[in-house]
Amino acid sequence: MPLWAIALVIVAGCIIAGFLGVASTARGKVPQYSPPGDASAPTIPSPMPLAVFIGDSYTQGVGGGGVQWPALVGQAQGWDVENLGLGGTGYIRTSDVNGCGRAYCANYGEAIDEIVGSPSYILVSGGRNDLGLPIADVSAAADALFGTLRARYPNAEIFAIAPWFDDDPPPTDPADFTAAIQTAALQHGAVFLDTGQPLLGRSDLIAEDGLHPDAAGYQALADAVDAALDPALAP
Repeated sequence: MPLWAIALVIVAGCIIAGFLGVASTARGKVPQYSPPGDASAPTIPSPMPLAVFIGDSYTQGVGGGGVQWPALVGQAQGWDVENLGLGGTGYIRTSDVNGCGRAYCANYGEAIDEIVGSPSYILVSGGRNDLGLPIADVSAAADALFGTLRARYPNAEIFAIAPWFDDDPPPTDPADFTAAIQTAALQHGAVFLDTGQPLLGRSDLIAEDGLHPDAAGYQALADAVDAALDPALAP
C-alpha cells in the first residue's frame, strides 16, 4: 500500500475515534439547570383572616348604593369579610320580605348557623329593631348569642357595637338597652366598641329614604369602627 494511503487511513481512524469519544461523553452527561442569577423562590401570600359581621340593615348596607361599612372595615384591616347583615333583624327580632327581601331572615342568634369557615374576628352590630322589647329579654338573647359565639369560636376575637341611629335623636333613651348588650358581651370575653352616633345631626350622610346611611354615611360608620378597633387590636 502506498505511504500516502497508509497515512490517510491513520488520519481517518483518529477522526472516528475522536467522534466516538465525544458522543460517549455526551450520552453520559446529565443536563444541569442553572437558574438565573436574579431568580428567587415564588412568594405565596398568606390568606387574609376571616371576619364575620352580624347585624341589621345598616350592616347589610341598605341605602348605600353597594357601599357597606363591613367591606370598608375589611379593606382597612386586611380582612376577608363575610357579611351576614339582614334588614329588620335584631337580637330577638326576625324579619321577612318587607325588611330583608326574603321570606324569613333569622335574628342574630340564629344567624350564627350561617357562618362558614373559622373566623378570626366576629363583629355584632345593631339591635335598634329590638327597641321597645323588654330589656330583660334583650339581655337574655344577647347573653345567649355571645355565649354561643364564644363556645363555637373560642379563639376568635369578638366585638359588640351598640345600635346606630340616623341623623335624628333616638326615639327612646337606649342607655339601658346598650348597657344590656355591653354587659352580655363582656361576660363572654367580647370587646365592646364605643363608636358613638356618627350620623347624629348629619342629614348629609342619610339616604333619600331618611332612615339609612348613604355611601358617605357608611364610610363615616366604617371610620368610627376602625377608630375603635385599632386600639383594641393593638398588640
